[in-house]
Amino acid sequence: MLQYILVALIVAAAIGFSAWKLMPARWRLRSLLALDGWAASRPAFRGWRERSLKPRIARAAGSGCGGCASNDSRARSPR
Repeated sequence: MLQYILVALIVAAAIGFSAWKLMPARWRLRSLLALDGWAASRPAFRGWRERSLKPRIARAAGSGCGGCASNDSRARSPR
């Protein structure tokens, strides 16, 4: 019986990890922001929010339009 529970937990973790990695970036950021909003109302999670959740949200948000490789900020001369 314990073996079935252990296998079910491993399979559930694998499904959750796969779903997280395959989820679009916008949905991942929204879910992280929802988790942050939930944790903000609980003082016991303040340290976890500062150490783990806020840097992850900052990485997921990216650097904006100026940070992608396709944004060439140099002025181009017309041909």
